[in-house]
Amino acid sequence: MTGTSGPQPPLRGALGNANRLKLGTFSTNLDGGGAITTMEGILHPDWPRVRAIAQTADRMGLELFVPVARWKGYGGVTNYAGPSFDTFCWAAGLAAVTEQAYIFSTCHVPTMHPIVAAKQLTTIDHISGGRSGLNIVGGWFRPELEMFGRELLEHDRRYDMAEEWTEILLSLWREREEFDYKGEFFTVNGGYSEPKPLQQPRPPIMNAGGSGRGMDFAARNCDVLFAYVQDDEDLSNAKTAVDRVKDLAQSYGRSVQVWTQAYVVCRETEAEARAFYQHYVRELGDFDAADRLMHFLGLESEVLGPKNYERARERFMAGWGGVGMVGTPEQIVERFVALADAGYAGCVLLFPLWEEGLESFARDVLPLMERAGLREPYTPPSA
Repeated sequence: MTGTSGPQPPLRGALGNANRLKLGTFSTNLDGGGAITTMEGILHPDWPRVRAIAQTADRMGLELFVPVARWKGYGGVTNYAGPSFDTFCWAAGLAAVTEQAYIFSTCHVPTMHPIVAAKQLTTIDHISGGRSGLNIVGGWFRPELEMFGRELLEHDRRYDMAEEWTEILLSLWREREEFDYKGEFFTVNGGYSEPKPLQQPRPPIMNAGGSGRGMDFAARNCDVLFAYVQDDEDLSNAKTAVDRVKDLAQSYGRSVQVWTQAYVVCRETEAEARAFYQHYVRELGDFDAADRLMHFLGLESEVLGPKNYERARERFMAGWGGVGMVGTPEQIVERFVALADAGYAGCVLLFPLWEEGLESFARDVLPLMERAGLREPYTPPSA
């Protein structure tokens, strides 16, 4: 089986630069900004703050902004992720006030028709000057799908639906004449969408499938794949997962950039960093919301084991399940080197306190990443 995405476009602009480890932001459209905690100062859906964070990250040379599509929260005392900005509107707004970073929109397939997604992504592509991308998600949070009146399909069937959805989307971006489509999940009569995206043959597509079916979908259809690092305490094991994905894509005559995510707690000493982690995660974390999130993801204690479950829950409270970057600037860069050595092309970042975190990262971490050969010095286009 070949991919439905047609000719694979080269990754251009920020995504195609020569940096050994590209960087981005994750979940800045979401209440909590990735941290499931009651700590003061975390990010809330406040547009001036969200805009300023994006502009700071853009000036730093970060290559990618990725949002989380969410329609309902996870309960607990914070109702984590309940308030959130729509990812397409968020992307359009940031596209107008940034200069070089790629801005992705995230879409859960059962919640939006591909005709609507194709038109909205094209509009964002024109606003951004060709810097839009799409993160396709099959949909897994049952309470949201029930709100839409949609059934939560069995796991692999979600990807069957995503295959049809993607095929229609790409046809709308590609075809100049009207077309019909009749599948199991979608029917299109006289499909048409103009104008076409600035990026040809299409904007880049992303997916975070971790199962065998999910990785197969991503390998055949996507350009960027997010791979969860199972053991973030021993990054030497991460290479196996990256090689597996790349080999699978190559078997379809394609290539993918493999990315992951990390939460960053940087302080002058390791003790200070770990004390802050203890404060916002173990002391102020919303354990009920994290448990509910993991329940709907299927990450139960019975599956992971009590020890692994506890560690996974802490990772979600600390930063959406990402790799822990907790320590001094030098320790953090060592771990970034380990990710690059494992074959990761990029890593999106989360900070418990976004403004403070980005400032510290720009001042203390980026220069060390440059010295380590992970990144080239960056000069903003308008400088």
